[in-house]
Amino acid sequence: MKILLLKPKWFIKGGVYRILDNIRFTPLHLGIIAALSEGHQVSVIDNDWDEIPYNEKFDLVGITVTTFTSQQSYKIAEKFRKNGSKVVFGGVHPSLLPEECLQYADAVVVGEAEYVWKDLLKDVENDSLKKIYQCSRIVDMDDVPFPKRGLLNDKSWVACVQATRGCPNTCKYCYLPSVPWRAHRKRNIDLVYEEIKNIRQKIIFFVDDNLFADQQYAMDLFDRIAPLQKDWSVQAPTTIAENEQLLQKMEASGCFNVQIGFQTVNKKSLEWASIRQNKIEEYKNIISRLHKHNILVTGFFMYGFDTDDKDIFKRTVEAIKEIDIDYVHMYILTLYPGTELYEKFKKEGRLLEDKDRTHYGWSNAMFIPKHMSPEELEQGVKKSYEELSGHFRKRLPGKILQRADWLLRRPNLLYNIIMGNIGKQDVSRKLNFSGISNEVKLTL
Repeated sequence: MKILLLKPKWFIKGGVYRILDNIRFTPLHLGIIAALSEGHQVSVIDNDWDEIPYNEKFDLVGITVTTFTSQQSYKIAEKFRKNGSKVVFGGVHPSLLPEECLQYADAVVVGEAEYVWKDLLKDVENDSLKKIYQCSRIVDMDDVPFPKRGLLNDKSWVACVQATRGCPNTCKYCYLPSVPWRAHRKRNIDLVYEEIKNIRQKIIFFVDDNLFADQQYAMDLFDRIAPLQKDWSVQAPTTIAENEQLLQKMEASGCFNVQIGFQTVNKKSLEWASIRQNKIEEYKNIISRLHKHNILVTGFFMYGFDTDDKDIFKRTVEAIKEIDIDYVHMYILTLYPGTELYEKFKKEGRLLEDKDRTHYGWSNAMFIPKHMSPEELEQGVKKSYEELSGHFRKRLPGKILQRADWLLRRPNLLYNIIMGNIGKQDVSRKLNFSGISNEVKLTL
């Protein structure tokens, strides 16, 4: 069969992720699906970088769908189905709302695909495609094949790798507690080593939800990959700073940056959102400990919790300036349809259901906050970015000088850091879909 695996447009030039504008984070999950499609002719398209080949005829089109790309995905699916292709959806959104997705696709994969994909392919060939494919057990990470990187748009100087899946934390704002793959699992370290060893790129980004849920595993992994002399970055919880041995091994194995979910400087918000692992009074010490090991820190902060009032923006900006963080991403609490928190706000009559799904990208208020208006929430985030933009620009030369030798040997990374700090910023989170109408009626 001729198969197309597709990731819709995701990034916005100059958006909240503007420091990543020139990095191609290849869709690792589609590379894995491609590896499971042995014996078929497979193409992988990332619409952030590649044009969608509507004029080609495919037997099967697989689309990975998020909430904020869902309406876009439905229109893409419509075009391919009109040409006679079977369309299957997978990813977070179909796992949360399979019945909605089935209005626009021939089938959906609920949860992980590794144990059901080959059955799905056989059913397409036999013209006996089922509506829903869902495995009754979670995937053993050792059964996950190496992705077909040759099918990905591999021009990026950064490669994505996954060593673990899932996270044991139960933060209310996160979709993970609501999806079938939430349980934390680890891949055999030798397999991770072999995959990284065969990657041509010097810089690695671990896409794991929480690589540090088992810190001993993480330390053993870092010992194993250290001889490969790769530079790497990862998402990490605040708790990593409590383990000095872990930090030493991170530095020795090439870690240069961590993205940490500090989320808030409001203690009541930590309690409301069940972010039990964070201690606000430790934020500055956490960053200081990481800096001692030459690890840059990118912080994530979120606004719009029911315990936040209008003063939260000023307090957060002041705290960010105080704790010596290297960069921040700031978000608005986003309620994913199909999750418990979404249903709670819906029952309270607080959802703004007149806005389309493109607004579910963390920079728009999709609900009525408790202590401010939706407009005040959005403007508060925008003004916070504007104030901090000048702060980070002033500190940029000093930060670069601190690691000048290291950065000069990595010009792509240096360029991205500079442009991310001085480039034009747009936090409106509005996607352009290259002429694809986004008007899709949703029935929830």
